[in-house]
Amino acid sequence: KKWTVLYFYPGAFTQGCTLEARNFQRDIETYRKLNAQIVGVSVDPPETNSAFCSSEGLDFYMLSDAGGKVSELYGSALTVPGVGSFSNRQTYVIDNDGYLRHIFTDVESRVPRHSSDVIEKLEEEEGLIYSPVPWAGDV
Repeated sequence: KKWTVLYFYPGAFTQGCTLEARNFQRDIETYRKLNAQIVGVSVDPPETNSAFCSSEGLDFYMLSDAGGKVSELYGSALTVPGVGSFSNRQTYVIDNDGYLRHIFTDVESRVPRHSSDVIEKLEEEEGLIYSPVPWAGDV
């Protein structure tokens, strides 16, 4: 059983989505050490997601949410008049028992460091970051 980082993104091959995917890929070994898998979701067709994975050398799942039903269920669907419907950039951290542990909703403003933010949250959730406890003589 693994933790899942389920991230929704607006569209393959766009600047922000490419940067976000590259950063998840850059940090893939850290995710693996934390027993976590990355899963990307967009309303792009499977062929587009497949081409995106190949083009960027992505070693994680990219799912196609045709019709946006999954995006809607997660509260990540957006419709912009004249543009259409797509997945909003949001990330959900799900533990190895299937419980939702954290939601990142303000991803757009933090794309360059989003993967690092997710890793920090996973480390906190797994108890791998400890607050220093003072020695009895230090109190």
